Amino acid sequence: MKAEFLNREINTVSMKMEITAEEFDSAIDKVYKENRKRFTVPGFRKGKATRKMIENFYGADVFIEDAVSKIFNEKYPEALEEIGYEPVDYPDVDLSDQELKAGSGFTFNIKFLTEPEVTVLPGDYMGIEVSVPTTKVTEKDVNSQLRSYAMRNARLVTVDRPAEMMDTVVLDYKGFRPDGVQFEGGTAENHKLKLGSNEFVPGFEDQLVGVKAGEEKEIEVKFPFDYPEKSLADQVITFKCTIHEVKEEEPPEINDDLAKECSEFDTIDEWKEDIEKKLIENKKMQNQNNIKNEAMKEIYDEIIVDIPEVMIEHEIDELLRQFEEQLSYTGANLQMYLQETHTDIEEFREQIRYDAERKVKSRLIVQAIAKNEGIEVSEEELTEELRKMGVQYGVDAERMRDLVGNDIKYIKNDIASKKALDIIAANAVVNEIDYDQVEAQKSDQQKLEDKVAAALGGDQQ
Repeated sequence: MKAEFLNREINTVSMKMEITAEEFDSAIDKVYKENRKRFTVPGFRKGKATRKMIENFYGADVFIEDAVSKIFNEKYPEALEEIGYEPVDYPDVDLSDQELKAGSGFTFNIKFLTEPEVTVLPGDYMGIEVSVPTTKVTEKDVNSQLRSYAMRNARLVTVDRPAEMMDTVVLDYKGFRPDGVQFEGGTAENHKLKLGSNEFVPGFEDQLVGVKAGEEKEIEVKFPFDYPEKSLADQVITFKCTIHEVKEEEPPEINDDLAKECSEFDTIDEWKEDIEKKLIENKKMQNQNNIKNEAMKEIYDEIIVDIPEVMIEHEIDELLRQFEEQLSYTGANLQMYLQETHTDIEEFREQIRYDAERKVKSRLIVQAIAKNEGIEVSEEELTEELRKMGVQYGVDAERMRDLVGNDIKYIKNDIASKKALDIIAANAVVNEIDYDQVEAQKSDQQKLEDKVAAALGGDQQ
């Protein structure tokens, strides 16, 4: 096989792939051996007739079409590697005006879309100025963490007042269908329900706010259309409730005793110091992502990329796949979501087009920066990435390498892209801003404008 690059017009590559007579005959012979049991030739049992006999009985071209497909699938990846281009969609293959027969070679004339060429210069991504939250940790931050630990160890105490959100209500309840018939599974006694936990159907817990011990309360809620029990789905259900107790969480005092119980330290001061260190480290780690994201926003707007429509459509497909996977964890699916939101699939695809286009363009820009920086991926880096991936599937790095097969090149691209983002972050001009202070200094008009912007969808970066 001989591959030859012909030309590139914008994002369309033209090439040809020459197949020799020997290669074609070999492919025909492989197809014959794979399929001979399918053919019946008088006087021979299935699978015993020679290739020549089958060709004489069924026609000389009986194996030609399959052989052409086989040799294309075998040789096309090699040809792409030889010319150094990667298609982003299925190729357009032209075999017209050629006689395809055993004993003769032929040429595949091929056109395909490839990724756009993205031109970046060091000045496009080096020294980007970004603003990120300060890594400074205040006493307020530390105390907030301590309060969280204390609340996790809170005890429930009975209170003589109306229930508030986040209180725990001890109640009996009975559920009734719209026809007044009590349904199975909708009854409980002395059930402890934390208001705001979203343990029950939406709207149920909200209606218990304000109840007191000894009261009875009738609650009506409409069950979701996708509720697992189909007989209750999309129905208005009545619950008759009897309230026994209202309890609130009473956290322990924040002192040395709490430190000993909830940490490895003996004193509250030692624990505070450790919390402060960890908060600073967490903020630094978060800021690494913030720096990369903010820098990419600046770079994104400066670089023009002519993206083939098919790349955007493929990314929309991938986003849809990921969204469906997330829905499956909740017991729902895409069709149910579309019905609930009164949206059809084409409308939904259009809604996520913006995100898809940004993802594709950002990926192309980062890949171009990696190429510009001459970033290479070492075997050790690749093995470590495969090891991490293998943990999810319970296999080692070598088995993971076998599983990914030819997709190994995409893993290498991802590693190179991460290294490119690290270079961008390392060379960024970083301004740490205390956002709490900035908010305090804003005028009332600015705060109002911010609220309006947030309500309308905020920044579209």
